[in-house]
Amino acid sequence: MNTLLRRVVAIALVSFLGPLLSDAHAQVGRFQVHLDDQVFDGPFTGEVFVAFVGLEERREPRNAMHAWFGAPPLLRFEVSAAKGELLLTPTDAVACSPTDWTEVQAGEWRVQVIARRSPTGRKAGLSPSDVFSDVIDISYDPASKSAVKLLLDHVVEARTFPETDRVRLFEFVSPALSAFHGFEYTMQAGVRLPRNYQSDERYPVIYSITGFGGTARSIAGWERRAPKGSTLDECIIVVPDASNLYGHSAFCDSDSIGPWGHALVYEFIPALEANFGGAGAEQRYVTGVSSGGWSSLWLQVAYPEEFAGCWSHVPDPIDFFDFQQINLYEPRADGTPRNMYVDEKGKPRPLARRAGEVTLTYEGFVRRENVLNPGGQIRSFEGTYSPLGADGKPGRVFDVETGVIDHEVAKHWRKYDISHILLTQWEELRGSLAGKIHVYAGEQDTFHLEGAVERFMDLAKEAGMLDEMVIEVVPGMTHSWHAPGGAEMERTIAERRVQSQSK
Repeated sequence: MNTLLRRVVAIALVSFLGPLLSDAHAQVGRFQVHLDDQVFDGPFTGEVFVAFVGLEERREPRNAMHAWFGAPPLLRFEVSAAKGELLLTPTDAVACSPTDWTEVQAGEWRVQVIARRSPTGRKAGLSPSDVFSDVIDISYDPASKSAVKLLLDHVVEARTFPETDRVRLFEFVSPALSAFHGFEYTMQAGVRLPRNYQSDERYPVIYSITGFGGTARSIAGWERRAPKGSTLDECIIVVPDASNLYGHSAFCDSDSIGPWGHALVYEFIPALEANFGGAGAEQRYVTGVSSGGWSSLWLQVAYPEEFAGCWSHVPDPIDFFDFQQINLYEPRADGTPRNMYVDEKGKPRPLARRAGEVTLTYEGFVRRENVLNPGGQIRSFEGTYSPLGADGKPGRVFDVETGVIDHEVAKHWRKYDISHILLTQWEELRGSLAGKIHVYAGEQDTFHLEGAVERFMDLAKEAGMLDEMVIEVVPGMTHSWHAPGGAEMERTIAERRVQSQSK
């Protein structure tokens, strides 16, 4: 019996071991979890988390556990056919952060237990149908055999979307995604209607794809970006929700998470525009930042006739020869595989920076998101680009324990390499893409995303392609929306709308 299976069986079978304490002043080292039978109508199989925060932290642990910077301690357990009581001991966790749990200091903490039940939610403890306990103050001592009682009895309810006269929620059950997943799969978007909207008129439509973590509720950000009197304020603005169990769908057809591109372009968009009055493909635009920057460029390139222009800001890697400074395709000169965690000199790879200082390393970030499992940023790339593995999950492009890259899996990613597609298929695509592509990278991108754009820009220049697209690496810019690029999008939309109205 392997180690994981032993842990799962041990957790599933235990009913009560050791003294049970609820006194906040008593020292505890274990967690006795009761599954409320009013919430769980049968045995539960899945992930259970015990999340810590310091006493000074105002957020609940289930919120704080998803932080990228300064994340507090977290334990993840896999349980099978659990019912009634569970005794959770840190040594039985399948993953924990910090990786060496002995680094967690004895002392005063606030803790909460979470059960993941949502089949589509990225954030455990925050997705509808997930279950969580009250927050309990404890005096933690890893050597203690005593346990504190935590009751799993609160169910996360779906949040009400804040609709107004101009802001609406659009929901649509996708036939393609439903067929792929085996249950009714609902797509959502936040929609901002034009000022003085008339249902019998036809309007330009801007699809704004959010960065990682964004949802349909991110439509609220366009209140500032499309002020009164601007051309954008006279357009329908749509923020489609790209989130799923593995993170961000990127709106491309995936072997692992389903046909998100097809669902958006051929199902969702026609239904939405028929409902609200879109002016059609000639006045349909796409933009986005970060993961949304990648998605917007992908949608324009993969469906060139369906969008009239793309403005991509600080996109995720568009060239996998430079995947945040990592060459995913080729092993080292000596034939050994490259590593996600360390560079060729054995130094830790930085993932994020601020003012030139490293704020996150690849290894530290990945090990943390491996505990949250599976909807983290790096796992999201695998969920989108990788084929399904033998275990029915997206194949890993690298080993989480060692960081060693699987260059064979990376070869499967090639069909999502936007740089490769444009460089090798430009003659075929030129007629439908010339003048539509605008990409803005930050020279000091927080997540080292500029290298992929620089590589593509150099190769596109050699191929004589830059006269037909805009590719810029903006001096001094970090990871942000490029305002001049946004202004260029607004001017283009205004000019085309005038041309359309004069026909």
